[in-house]
Amino acid sequence: MITGGTYWRQAMPTDFAVVGDPIGHSWSPRIHAAAYAARGLELRYEAIHVPKEEFAEAMESLIELGVKGVNVTLPLKFEAFAWARFPDEACRQFEAANTLDLVDRRATNTDGQGFLDSLESLGIPQGGRVLLLGAGGTAQALAQVLTTAGFELAIFNRTREKAEQLADRVGAVTLDSPQVANFDLILNTTSAGLSGDSLDIAWGSPRENVLVYDVMYGDDPTPLMREAALAGYRTVDGRHMLVAQAARSFEWWLGSPAPREAMLEAVR
Repeated sequence: MITGGTYWRQAMPTDFAVVGDPIGHSWSPRIHAAAYAARGLELRYEAIHVPKEEFAEAMESLIELGVKGVNVTLPLKFEAFAWARFPDEACRQFEAANTLDLVDRRATNTDGQGFLDSLESLGIPQGGRVLLLGAGGTAQALAQVLTTAGFELAIFNRTREKAEQLADRVGAVTLDSPQVANFDLILNTTSAGLSGDSLDIAWGSPRENVLVYDVMYGDDPTPLMREAALAGYRTVDGRHMLVAQAARSFEWWLGSPAPREAMLEAVR
C-alpha cells in the first residue's frame, strides 16, 4: 500500500515506513513496494509525516503500532541518530541516521555506501577523478565519502571560500571555474538551473564514458542534465542514488539481497 503521507498520530499499522517533514514527495514507498512485489513479500511500507520537534514521541508511537523499521529523510536524520541506542559506524561518521530498526533501536546510514553503489553500477571506476559542483550539506557528505573511497576530488563552488573550506577538510583541490575536462565524473549537488540560474559550464567535447550525475531528481531531466546531454554527455539523476540507498536499507532490515533492478524500474 502506498500513501501520499499520513501524520503520525493518524498512522495505521504497517511493517516499514519513511518519515520526514515534508514527506508527500517521497518516492521511497513505490521503490520498496516494487522490492516486496519482486520478492513475493506481503509487507507494507507507508509515508508518514513527522515534524522535527515530535520525532522521539512519534517513534514510540510507531513502535506501539508494530512498525519494524523506518527510513528517515531530511530534516530528521540528526534526530534519528540521537534517538537510536545503537548507531553503527556509518551513522557515527556523519552523526546522522537514515535507517532505523525500531525493535532494537539500532541505526545505520546507507547514504554514503548507497552513493558508492550507484557509481559502481554506472561504471565509474574507483579512484577516478571527480568534479564536485557545490559545497553545501550534500556536497560535504559526498566529498567525505568520495575521498575516503580513494577518488581524486576537485571542487567548484560560486563562493570560493566555502569550496576552500571543504577542500581543506577532505583533502581536495578547488577550481576557479567549472572546467570539466579530464574528469570521469561531474557531480552536481547544487540547485542551479532549477531557479533559472546557470553554472556557465564550458562543456566542450566529452571523453568516452564521462558521466554527469545530478543528485537532484524528478519526472524530467534537470536543467544541468539537459545542457550536458546536448553537449553529448551521458547523464543520470539522483534516482540512482535513492534506489541504491533504499536497497541497502532493504538488505539491512531483511537480511536478503534487494531486487535492485525492479526497484530502479519503479522510478524510471
